[in-house]
Amino acid sequence: MSSGSLGQRVAALITSQLESGRVKVESISSELCMSRYTLHKRLKVENQTFAGLLQEVRRKLALTYIQDRDRPLVEVAEMLGFSELSAFSRAFKRWMGQSPAAFRSARLPLPGLVKSF
Repeated sequence: MSSGSLGQRVAALITSQLESGRVKVESISSELCMSRYTLHKRLKVENQTFAGLLQEVRRKLALTYIQDRDRPLVEVAEMLGFSELSAFSRAFKRWMGQSPAAFRSARLPLPGLVKSF
């Protein structure tokens, strides 16, 4: 097993599984050679939960993916394992206080737009 806390290892496995589709706690626990129950119990010792780690990984990746204006939001949602754009939009609004589209347009300049003084 690699070094680092169990939470860090779980987060890394979540990230790699998101790249290939949906994340399942069973496959993560299996990869760590422990039962689902044991995984939950050991994460609890670190004051973490699988669901919390999944949300944190998704939030961090969403903030990275959303910076690419050429990537449609529906694609971002799929890459993060959401079943549909509306589910991603609700989660993003919980995390950031605004919709992904509003966040993107408020923080990223339009391509080719240069301010002159």
